[in-house]
Amino acid sequence: MELKEVKSKIGSVKNISELTSSLETFSALKMKKTQKRFLESAPFSKEMARMLKNMENSLRENRSIFLEERNVKNVLVCVVASDRGFCGSFNSNVIKLADKEIAKLRADFEVEILPIGKKAVGYYERRENIKYKFFGVGDYWRFRDTKDVTDFLISSFLNDKYQEIRIIYTHFYSSFLQKPKSVKLFPLGIDIVSSFIKEEGDVDIRYKLEPSPRVILDEVIPVFAQYLVYQYILSANTSEHSSRMMAMRSASDSARGLLEELRLVYNKARQEQITSEVCEISSTKEVMD
Repeated sequence: MELKEVKSKIGSVKNISELTSSLETFSALKMKKTQKRFLESAPFSKEMARMLKNMENSLRENRSIFLEERNVKNVLVCVVASDRGFCGSFNSNVIKLADKEIAKLRADFEVEILPIGKKAVGYYERRENIKYKFFGVGDYWRFRDTKDVTDFLISSFLNDKYQEIRIIYTHFYSSFLQKPKSVKLFPLGIDIVSSFIKEEGDVDIRYKLEPSPRVILDEVIPVFAQYLVYQYILSANTSEHSSRMMAMRSASDSARGLLEELRLVYNKARQEQITSEVCEISSTKEVMD
């Protein structure tokens, strides 16, 4: 390999290393911001879950339109992916789980897909007739930013367009661990409420529901569902930024390793060139003598 070619490659790898390092830093900042919102919204969701858990008898008696098990014909599956790339296996993992779930559901029901995020939209539009879609998932940092999504899901269930609605997203556990997860949003089950209640002693209040359990639950459950969707999307956002941060860190490490190898090649080639030039000078001097 010629010196000029090696030098050009070193310059290219340096530029790539600087780019991936910048993306890593930027992703880390966005991850912290989204994670902060995720953690800040959790107490409200937990309090609502605790309140619903205290109404467990009413929940089990299905005293709300949002709890009633219906004769399922049409199922909506929401798949939450990212708008941008460079995030490792983040999108492929959630789409892999979604495809598996969709195939299983289609054995018994008519299934429609609601992709959220450009990567999910692009993937499913090439394979399905997609009627509804949402973009800008990477910017959903505030509760009001997810309102269009939740309003659509709630109205679709109330109008009996879909008798079951599922959400498949990536759950954030830590910077090093994120896993795709499938949850049934509607009809709402006691299991999803219980998942927010972990410590013993959380449930210790019994409510007298006026004017009736159904009226109360029909008002409370949509708000709880809105916060559930908000939390799922925030969790997916945080996972996306974390995945991108780790992918860019890995790319930066690889670039630094390649840079070291190229520098060794450059130094060796340079040394060989100097040695060759010295030999030529010595040979010329001997001929002249």
